[in-house]
Amino acid sequence: MSQEREEHDDGHCGALSRTRDFGTSSLHKYSTLEWLIPAVFGAVLLGELFLTGDRLSQTADEATHLYAGYRYLKCGDLTVSSEHPPLAKVIAAAPLLPMKFAVDCAPSNGDGLTQAFAAEKWLYTQNWAEALARARAASYLFTIGLCAFLWVAARRMFGFNTAVVASALLIFEPNVLAYGSLILTDVPVTCMLVCAVLMFYLWTGSRKPTFFVLTIVSVGMTLLTKQSGLVVIPILAALAIAGALTQNPHKLFLAIRDLGAVVLICGLAFIVVWIGYEMRFAPYATASYVQEQRPAATSTIESVVRKLEDLRVLPQAYLDGFNGALILSHEGSNVAFVAGKFYPRAPWFSTLFNFLIRSTAGMLAVITLGGLGLALTFRSRPRECLFMLIPVCIYLAVCLHASRNVSMRYLLPMLPFLLIAVAAGCVELARRSRWLGYVVVVFLLSHVASSLHAYPDYLSYANELWGGPSQAYKYEPWTDVGQGYLQAREYLRRGPARNCWLITAWQWDPALYDLPCQTFGPYLSHQIPPRVQGTVIVSSTILSSIRPAEQQMASAFRGATPKAYIGGSALLVYEGNFDTSLNAAIGERSLAAAAFNSGQVEAAFEHGRAAVALAPNSLIAHGDLCIFLAGIRTDLALPECYQARNLLLQDPLKDEAIRKKYLKSVEDAIMQIEAGSMKARSSNAIGK
Repeated sequence: MSQEREEHDDGHCGALSRTRDFGTSSLHKYSTLEWLIPAVFGAVLLGELFLTGDRLSQTADEATHLYAGYRYLKCGDLTVSSEHPPLAKVIAAAPLLPMKFAVDCAPSNGDGLTQAFAAEKWLYTQNWAEALARARAASYLFTIGLCAFLWVAARRMFGFNTAVVASALLIFEPNVLAYGSLILTDVPVTCMLVCAVLMFYLWTGSRKPTFFVLTIVSVGMTLLTKQSGLVVIPILAALAIAGALTQNPHKLFLAIRDLGAVVLICGLAFIVVWIGYEMRFAPYATASYVQEQRPAATSTIESVVRKLEDLRVLPQAYLDGFNGALILSHEGSNVAFVAGKFYPRAPWFSTLFNFLIRSTAGMLAVITLGGLGLALTFRSRPRECLFMLIPVCIYLAVCLHASRNVSMRYLLPMLPFLLIAVAAGCVELARRSRWLGYVVVVFLLSHVASSLHAYPDYLSYANELWGGPSQAYKYEPWTDVGQGYLQAREYLRRGPARNCWLITAWQWDPALYDLPCQTFGPYLSHQIPPRVQGTVIVSSTILSSIRPAEQQMASAFRGATPKAYIGGSALLVYEGNFDTSLNAAIGERSLAAAAFNSGQVEAAFEHGRAAVALAPNSLIAHGDLCIFLAGIRTDLALPECYQARNLLLQDPLKDEAIRKKYLKSVEDAIMQIEAGSMKARSSNAIGK
């Protein structure tokens, strides 16, 4: 890179800079490149998204988001997936309207799993392949928008070279390609957060009403995209103070004025939220709001949410989603699979570890080098540096404070700000030393090479320092979210297997993708024999799950070495003779649950008894049989209930949330049986 200092404006107008990078001093010609280069970046990114999305089968949450968005457009219903605001879901579902999918508009009262089953049934009974392709293509708008906003922010704040470096990092970032190619809310909220911060930066620099209005709209759309978008409020407040402190005169006055402006912006942004919810409080249009009896609030935040709901400050569906996120945070599982080990609570380093393993080695090197250069950049552009660093610090602090293992998809909102900041630092170092410029180029090429080498396995990405995508399952959970069935079909076509089984952790049947395998999983009412010989393809998520059913299913393969890896490490291929009796017990359990839910109690009993015979030490086998027998054979039910309770109390399971859930079900059955026995004895005594 050139050693000449770029000519910048005052930071607010972003005038073109003259460098020797493109060998021209003509401002007119340089301006043409200004349009061409970001357009090329956007075109490359769009091509990567289409190529990646085309290789992936449906993943977890996609069907639910699509179902929820389509129901909102067709029915005005917000009862499905209310924990996520509607903007991203509606954008994804809009291309399905010409397909005229049939949909039941009755409000949904089921839990998340029930809604997921309903969404998958809705999707797979219609033209699902085209629907997924259309919806994903619509979702790409947010990813391309993120690229555009990042370019403008970097160009306005730090200059042309910084925009080039930051954009190059972004369009080859494996995590952006992984989640930006799916129907999810993580990249959309990232896009809108960057837009909100950019508009606020432009407004505080120019005080133009246009930028003030755009800030309001972008903040409202951030809130409408995902519940975590609420972080935009403290970010803008901190930026208002920090931006004022970088001004020499009237610091206190500017800080108070800008904080007041943030309050006004957020208040008006709530109007945008109301518009997104069709200006109605009730989550569905066919009925009026009915106040339900609610349990007492367990925290100050929950009390505040209840008060906001009573005052109808925000739509009920939005507040329900926020409240649901709070409940999940307090009552959900805290067990974490980090660096190949299970922890009863996510360790302090889990979030940073996820970032280290999911970032390319080139990216980590750029961050290290850019961090050094950023200290030099801060001297000349303190306001711009603060506008990039404060969102990173606030969002990272929120993630570190969480009691969960925060995966990379949830860290995405801080990533664009980090990229711009380190890009600015690298450009500053390159300006001061030519050889450091060459080092930056080498790091960038390493980043690009690692990303291209991992294609299309970005959902299970790990950098080469950890063995690459094929080894990611050893260190991180959720490397399989259902994305690998198309690749599994290709693998089996190249080398057909005589006796093939595919064991999945997810609800939708892999057989929908024309796989020449028998399928099995905890949510599929399929059976598997007690012993299997041949090819077994196993979801890697099962190996890192703490839930008892998946732990039971993984036991036959935990010590085995995979023959091959599909989708990075989404699906693991094993060859041999395997004792699958515990898996067979899970199959009997699934059949028992299906029979019990359909009122076939005797059939449920038979399948439950078969599960216990196959897995005599399984707490869930005994627990299920206890529940199935509680209403028909109390004499047989009590021993099963006591056995399940003893296994639960003795089990080394560290997850208290899961233990309490199973234990409560068993103890409720015991109380029901004992209460029935007491009532029967009392009746007999009265009769005598």
